[in-house]
Amino acid sequence: MKNPVHPTDVILEVLIGMMMTTLLAFQVKAEDNKATWLVDIGDAVSLTAHICTLKNDAAMKDIARIDNKLHKFMDDNDIRGMRQILAPLFATGTSYDYIAFDFMTWAQFGKNWDLALKTKVGNGLMADYAEVEDCDAMIASVFPLMRKESNFQLTSSISVVEWCTRMPGVSQQQLGEKHRTVAAETKDSTTATWWGVGYPAGGLRDGLFPGDFYHLVTYPDMNAFAASRNDIANNGGWKMRADYYTSYADCSGEHVLAGEVVRR
Repeated sequence: MKNPVHPTDVILEVLIGMMMTTLLAFQVKAEDNKATWLVDIGDAVSLTAHICTLKNDAAMKDIARIDNKLHKFMDDNDIRGMRQILAPLFATGTSYDYIAFDFMTWAQFGKNWDLALKTKVGNGLMADYAEVEDCDAMIASVFPLMRKESNFQLTSSISVVEWCTRMPGVSQQQLGEKHRTVAAETKDSTTATWWGVGYPAGGLRDGLFPGDFYHLVTYPDMNAFAASRNDIANNGGWKMRADYYTSYADCSGEHVLAGEVVRR
């Protein structure tokens, strides 16, 4: 019988594995400095989230090995996008080991999945992943509201996800206007480097991630995340939050995750 594994040990193993994944699967190229956003502000990008639990004694190094093959497959077929591996830091009720985020335009999403489903290499990759993990999946349209050029330079970051449901009587237009107002008022002062709002388009909806939509916010590190929470707690930022939670949306609380970019 195996000895019980402490949750902290699992998180540590995943974080170490994420660093290995980055070293093995991510190479910073000169042209990265010339990177452009996938979509303009106001347009939606597709975000696929695979919420995964390792099995068959697999470790994150096994995921990195398959990811290497996936990235070559995507490069060979000129699939443009960003892939990120995330592990939970502050979250309750989590039963997964890691999450993989894939940001693509919707056109690239369709091309990528057709290749995955209709080619021998694509089928083989899906079979490889199925041997070492069980995953739930969700696809969403994410609308960027705020972003900074420094986001391009990040290989590691802190991501915050919060699911919300519109308050009764609040229209989608009113909610969107509120989001745009907050983005305009805080873009110069926030320590975040990216903020978008996602609307599920297919896949997982209940359980870990309930709600009509979610906020996804990126910080460069825990210092930046802590600074934002200090502003909320001690510098009046709570007033804007209280207004939002009282008048616009009922939200379930924030999941804080550590992320590594493994392909850009």
